[in-house]
Amino acid sequence: MVTANPFRGLRFDPAVVGDPGRVLAPPYDVISPQAREGYEAASPYNMVRLILSREPAEVGDRYDQAAKLLRSWVDERALVLEAAPALYAYEQRYTLAGERRVQRGVLASVPLDPDGSLVLPHERTMTGPVADRLRLLAATDVNHSPVFAVFAGEGAARGAVAAMCAGPAALDCTDETGVGHRMWPVTDPGLIATWQAALAGRRLLIADGHHRYRTSLAYRAQMRAAYPGHPEGPWDELLMFLADADDEGPSVLPIHRLCAGVTAEAIVTAAADLFDARPVAGPAEARQAIDDGPRERPAFGVHGQGRTWALVARDPARLAAETGRDRPLDVEVLHGPLLARRLGVVDFEHRVVYEPDLHEGAARVDRGEFGALVVLRPVTVAAVLERARNGEILPQKTTFFHPKPRDGIVLRPLEPDAFKR
Repeated sequence: MVTANPFRGLRFDPAVVGDPGRVLAPPYDVISPQAREGYEAASPYNMVRLILSREPAEVGDRYDQAAKLLRSWVDERALVLEAAPALYAYEQRYTLAGERRVQRGVLASVPLDPDGSLVLPHERTMTGPVADRLRLLAATDVNHSPVFAVFAGEGAARGAVAAMCAGPAALDCTDETGVGHRMWPVTDPGLIATWQAALAGRRLLIADGHHRYRTSLAYRAQMRAAYPGHPEGPWDELLMFLADADDEGPSVLPIHRLCAGVTAEAIVTAAADLFDARPVAGPAEARQAIDDGPRERPAFGVHGQGRTWALVARDPARLAAETGRDRPLDVEVLHGPLLARRLGVVDFEHRVVYEPDLHEGAARVDRGEFGALVVLRPVTVAAVLERARNGEILPQKTTFFHPKPRDGIVLRPLEPDAFKR
């Protein structure tokens, strides 16, 4: 059974850091170099300085630098350790396609599930990001970024979350993208028990943070090897944000592909026996064309060298046979039959870059940084849940759940007493 446990969090004190909205940051893997500079300029306490710290000018590496910076923030009481364990109700208000939406959930300490029976991954991971996050975790002993998980609760948790969100919020701010954030620490045993009961019997699907989850599993293995007499410890849990996908859960957006060493025309040519290709005016038009097309036919757009096409599968049954899936997703067809088998692109960690911003992706291709942009449609939550429940793993970066919980709402120290001041 999944449990969501209270923990003693580290929280920014507005009296020291100022506007809380200026210290929050997105997860590390969606921050561009330009955005990184913007977050650094926003505040000397912005979370980007921890999760993407710079190499120090003196002795040490950037992981040591992050650990020293974290300690200095605690010493300054910019980050303050909670007196008692709590759950943290968290609300995000945002606009998508002109529609106002709300996402609510709970930040909690959740036991790791190495067997994947209760916490379900759905995407492949890459070795580089796991190694990077592992060094940061080992240096700082803190979960900086919550892993984002959803569950099919059919609204059962709605009342519990609403009760947690009653009254003034302890944090209320708006970030640079216009998303509003509110957070309530919850220490009331009754409210905590009600929430935990609503979660009982559910399985969690990792929406965002597969690499951070794999990092926590690797760290637990390291610590158990280092302390064989102490098989249980704070490394057995990690910080997660849990939201009911059936109630006020996330929106799912696509992540497009930037391909190195292969041109857009080469992709269209390689796809000729599988897809009908139609020239369109640009990437946005390609996205609209495939969005408007039939979902049962795999489709995507291709842009590069000043030309753009919308590709729609000619024979879905053939693609089903090639992928071994009854109803293959667009991304499965792209990574398998097209890129890997017909173009020899199999190194998806180094030859492919994953870009959720269509405009930015097109600009990078137009500047000559990449040979092609492949435009994808979003995958539905239902499709991802179906795959995960069957134990199937999708290609890396298949989904882009939005909005993502921000880093800096609350941090989970693995050893809270080490951060007392």
